[in-house]
Amino acid sequence: MNRRRLLGTVVAGSAVAASGCLGSLFGGETAENVVLDPPEDQIAESGDLASPAYGEPFPEFSLPDPVAETTVDVAALDGVILATAFFSYCDAECVPLIDSLAGVQHGTADEGMVDDVTFLATTFDPERDTAETLADHGDRMRVDMELGNWHYLRPEDDEEAERIVVDELGIGIERVGPEDAYDFNHITITSLVNPDGYVERAYREERLPVEDVLADVEVVLSAYDERTTG
Repeated sequence: MNRRRLLGTVVAGSAVAASGCLGSLFGGETAENVVLDPPEDQIAESGDLASPAYGEPFPEFSLPDPVAETTVDVAALDGVILATAFFSYCDAECVPLIDSLAGVQHGTADEGMVDDVTFLATTFDPERDTAETLADHGDRMRVDMELGNWHYLRPEDDEEAERIVVDELGIGIERVGPEDAYDFNHITITSLVNPDGYVERAYREERLPVEDVLADVEVVLSAYDERTTG
């Protein structure tokens, strides 16, 4: 991704009414480095939020994918990125989160977008989320690893997990409970990142609206296709 290459032409998605709180945050205008219209539900200006939000650059980092036995460099990825953080032992928020994200992955296959979208699921529990555990998790969550566009990312240790997930992605986590049966309190954020490396959407739902996310992805990809071929 080239952070210095901005969109030459802004191509709006579905019309979004800019009124009330939204108007005061964004002035009803699409940022110059994104395609989609301003989000209706963002609670504050992007720069005031802990996590990268609408119009802001997505952090660049590199982490191993132990399932695919490769290393993923975010800055080197092409196309759209959908990125989130989770842990496989979660039996609450992470279940609908990853299940619905897998639904989006299947949608990319149905719409012929497999090569244009990369899914990144970063664990913040590297102690327990081994390669085998993550592979089993993918099977349970109906992730299609054969498509080649899904990566489970595993930091080396708890310190690196906190640096990436908390400091870079702005996703708050808190380890709680005894050492032999610990859990995490955490929030859920899934970032839609355009090919230039800027955040188009930061979805906060535990269960993603699959059709809406696919529609957003299609709008972004269409805009970049038009810019490339126009």
